[in-house]
Amino acid sequence: MKKRISILSIVMVLFVVSLGTLTVAHADVYEDEANTVFEAALSDFLEEECVTAENIAITKEPVYDIFLDRLGYIYTMQYEDTEGYALVINTTGIFQVTEFYFNATNPYNGYSSEEYKKIYVNLSSFLVYENGNFIDPETGNVVLSSEIVDLLKTKAFRGDAAVITTGTESFYFENQTINEHRIAKQHPAYYPVGENITNACVPAAGANVIGYWTRFYPELVPGFTPGTIIFGQYIYREWTTEAGQLVATLYYKMGTNVVAPGTTIQEFRSGMNAYVAQQGRSISYASCMSNGNFNYTLAKQKMENGIPLVLFVDGFRIDQFFDTENKMTLDYMTANAAHAITGFGYHEITYTLSGGSVRNDYYIKVATGLGRQPTGYYNINYNTTVDECYAITIS
Repeated sequence: MKKRISILSIVMVLFVVSLGTLTVAHADVYEDEANTVFEAALSDFLEEECVTAENIAITKEPVYDIFLDRLGYIYTMQYEDTEGYALVINTTGIFQVTEFYFNATNPYNGYSSEEYKKIYVNLSSFLVYENGNFIDPETGNVVLSSEIVDLLKTKAFRGDAAVITTGTESFYFENQTINEHRIAKQHPAYYPVGENITNACVPAAGANVIGYWTRFYPELVPGFTPGTIIFGQYIYREWTTEAGQLVATLYYKMGTNVVAPGTTIQEFRSGMNAYVAQQGRSISYASCMSNGNFNYTLAKQKMENGIPLVLFVDGFRIDQFFDTENKMTLDYMTANAAHAITGFGYHEITYTLSGGSVRNDYYIKVATGLGRQPTGYYNINYNTTVDECYAITIS
């Protein structure tokens, strides 16, 4: 009879910083998802091997791809005199275990994370990085040849997961003034589903635009009704099976993940053009950029004219509002990676705070393309970069 396995769980730590009336909480979803995948693999391994372990000491450190972007984690397992390690990485938007050894030494032993970046090149291929040099951790030799590094890059794992952080921000105010406009009372909020549809925020953004225009041109998605009129207002369904199928169709038309992880802006336009033309309609793109910068005033004008936006951003913060007795609580989700979102309106708030100071927040109401939070308010006050923004008309 096997004894119950007691595993030393890896717990995601929640840091809370209190600054006067401002409270900020952070939780790393990226790290939590990696931990879940590792713990499941460890549990399965112990059960299959009939190992009767009471306690396994576990430590973990981040690993990076050869482009120096975060790739995942290496977990070191120590039980009595036995050591092992596992590598859990994310190259497609989903974490997976690529190597799991219960009788092997961590290949990065002797190289602290404070001084070196641990580079996981490919299966059983490891380097460390310090001061511009790639080093073989087994021999300590510096890989000097740029040709060798370039060759490794062609065969290397490539990290592609947004590092998503969630948290809350709270503050008190004396009064607030709101200026807003929405294209629809409730807009489409489609997102990708299925293990084979990964890195698909751009196809999802395109699908949200097509879903919006399908109200006016039903032939865009034959047999699909995107919403209904309730009390004189058109209410879009946020997600349906047909919406998921539309995202998948655009995923393939745009060539997502074919050349490199994700979808380029050019691939987005090519895929949208092909799909819309196939349905017998035309599509046009009006850039909301001026001299390489996002033109918020122009974007507002387009939305006021009933035209949705697709924004290609680097880093973002999506907020949700909770207003109770002059206390505003913002639940937010941030990420530090490239992403595409669909804009369906704007929301501007001016707060008068205690002592008479003023706070101005500017948002775009968006479909996020993320299943964990399909809608929200894109905070343009946040440290974010808009690479491109199109107001898209289908006619």
